[in-house]
Amino acid sequence: MPGRERMMPSTITCRRGQIVVVPFSDLTGAKLRPAVVVSPEPFHRKLRDVILCPVTSQPRHFEKPGPGDRPLAKWKAAGLRHPSTARVSKIVTVEKSLIRRPLGKLASEDLRRVDSALREALGLP
Repeated sequence: MPGRERMMPSTITCRRGQIVVVPFSDLTGAKLRPAVVVSPEPFHRKLRDVILCPVTSQPRHFEKPGPGDRPLAKWKAAGLRHPSTARVSKIVTVEKSLIRRPLGKLASEDLRRVDSALREALGLP
């Protein structure tokens, strides 16, 4: 379709901790937003879907994070333009074909903090 960004094929290899750009919908339409891949490659390798945590640059989530928010210490190194927060409370499953492009990768310390938030949110040890 003219004017439409090219989507990646559903055979894309997503890596855990990778920041990707995907369309998110709200009442005003779909906007391209960053998200962090939280499902491991062996889990989603043969599936059409990948599990993501949206990433927001809204200052309120970075400055005063809620229980499901994990501000990213190394946001710039992850390919993000603004101080950003992983929203673990907004976890989503997205078809891999909707991923527009990879953006970067979380630093190991940020991924550990997201992992900790996921364990807490899901009641895992």
